Amino acid sequence: MDLQKAQKLLNAAFRDRDRQLAVAKSGEEYYHNRSKIKQTGAAAIDEINRFLCDLGKNPLKSADNRIPTNYHKVFVDQKIGYLFTYPPQLDIGSPQANDQLAQTLGSDFGRVLKKLGLDASNWGRAWLHYYIDEQQQLQYHWVSPEQILPVYDVNNIKLPLKYLIRTYAMTDDAGETYERYEIWDDKECSYFLRKTSELLKDVKPEQHPEQSGFTGPKVLPNRFGKIPFIEFRNNADATSDLEMYQDLIDVYDKVFSGFANDIDDIQEIIYVIKNYQGAREQTVYDKEGNPKHVPLDPLQMLKASKWIGVDENGGLEVVHGDIPHEARSKFIELLKVQLYIAAMAVDPNPDKIGNASGAYLDYLYQLLELKAGMMETEFRPQIDELIRVITRYTGLGEPSKIEQTWTRNKPKNYLEIVQMIAQTPSSVMSDETKTKEHPLVDNWQGERERIKSEEKDRKEEMMKLPQFGGDPEDPVDE
Repeated sequence: MDLQKAQKLLNAAFRDRDRQLAVAKSGEEYYHNRSKIKQTGAAAIDEINRFLCDLGKNPLKSADNRIPTNYHKVFVDQKIGYLFTYPPQLDIGSPQANDQLAQTLGSDFGRVLKKLGLDASNWGRAWLHYYIDEQQQLQYHWVSPEQILPVYDVNNIKLPLKYLIRTYAMTDDAGETYERYEIWDDKECSYFLRKTSELLKDVKPEQHPEQSGFTGPKVLPNRFGKIPFIEFRNNADATSDLEMYQDLIDVYDKVFSGFANDIDDIQEIIYVIKNYQGAREQTVYDKEGNPKHVPLDPLQMLKASKWIGVDENGGLEVVHGDIPHEARSKFIELLKVQLYIAAMAVDPNPDKIGNASGAYLDYLYQLLELKAGMMETEFRPQIDELIRVITRYTGLGEPSKIEQTWTRNKPKNYLEIVQMIAQTPSSVMSDETKTKEHPLVDNWQGERERIKSEEKDRKEEMMKLPQFGGDPEDPVDE
C-alpha cells in the first residue's frame, strides 16, 4: 500500500477514534479504581472550597473525601472467574489431534482467555493476534484494544474485517521514539514509522504527504491468507459491562464520599455570637513601624484568648451539624441492591447460606449465568477460528468436529449431582457423559482413557482364570 493511500485510510479511520477511545477506556479506568469521584468529588465540594479560598481564609474548610468503591472490578472479576477459571476443554475428533492441539495451545491458553475476557468486559471487544515466530512456530497472544482500529467491509452483511490498523509506540537503538502504524489486509502488512515529535505538528497528510513525518511504507507478506487477528466481543453489541451500571456507581461513590465528608465536618463547630461586645479592629505595625488598623475577627479572638465579651442580652452558642444516618444508610442499601441487578452479578452476602440446594444456587446465579452466556456465545466461534488456524498450520487439516466443553466456577451441591448420576440408567445417559459431568473429574477425556485401560487389565486377568480357559498353573495377580 502506497503512502498517500495509507494516509487517507488512517485519516478516515482515526476521525472518531478519540471519542470512541474515551468511551471505551472508561471501563479500564473504573476497573483500576479511577472512577469519576476521583476527578469531581462529592456534590458541590469543589465549588465550596474554591469560594472559601477566594475569601482568603477558611476556618471551617469543607472535607473533600473522594472514595471510589470499585464495584466494577468486583463485577468483572466475578464474571471472568466464573467463566474462565476452568478453560474450555477442546475435542477435535481424535486423541492424536487433541494432543497436537493442546501442545500448540500450550499452558498459556487459560491465561490468554482470561485476559481476552477482561479486555472484552472493559473495552467491549478484545483482540488476539497469531503469528509465526523466529523458530517458525505458531504463536498467539492478546493485543491491547487501545492499539487496534478495525475497518469492516460494510458491503458484506456479516461485516468481516477489510483492514486492521494497529498503532503502538516503539524506541529504536538510538533512543528515538516512534509511532508505528501497521495496516493489515488478507495479503500483506504495510507499516509506517512516524517520529513522536512529528505527532505534534498540525499537518494534514493527505494534502502535504512530504511534511507528515511518515517513513515507509515497508511491506511484509501475510502468510495466513487472512488478517491474523481475531476479535472477541463482550456481547453482540460489543459494549462494555460498565455501561450497564456506571451511573449507579457514580451515585454510590458520591453518597459514600459525602457520608465521609459529613463525619469529618461534624468535628468542626460553628459559633453563633449574639450582641458581641468588644474591639472591632486592632492596630498592627508594618515593617517600617507605621501603625495600621485591621478588622478583628471574633473567631480568631476566641481561639487566641479562649474568651469573648458580649453584653447583657448577648450570648454564645455552638452549633453542630447532624448526619442523616438512617436515610443515607437506607439509600446506600437500595443502591447496592440495584447495582447487583444492573450488573447481573451475584451478591456475596445472600440471605440464605449453608448447604443450599442446587435449585437455589441456580436461582442465585441466574443473572450472572445470563451475562456469562452472552460472552460465551461470542467467544465460541472465535475459539473455533483459532483452532482452525492451528490445525491448518500444523498439517492436521480441517477438523471433522470442534467440540468445546465449558465448566462454570460456582458452588455446587455435589451430593445431589452424584446421586443424580448414579440413579440415571445407561439407556438415558452414556458412561462418557456421566464421567464428563461427575464433580470429582477434572479431565474427563483422561479419565475415560484410564477407565478403558483398567477394564482391559481386568479382562486380561479374568481370562487367566481356569473357568475361562486359562492355564491353572499360570498364577493370577491378586
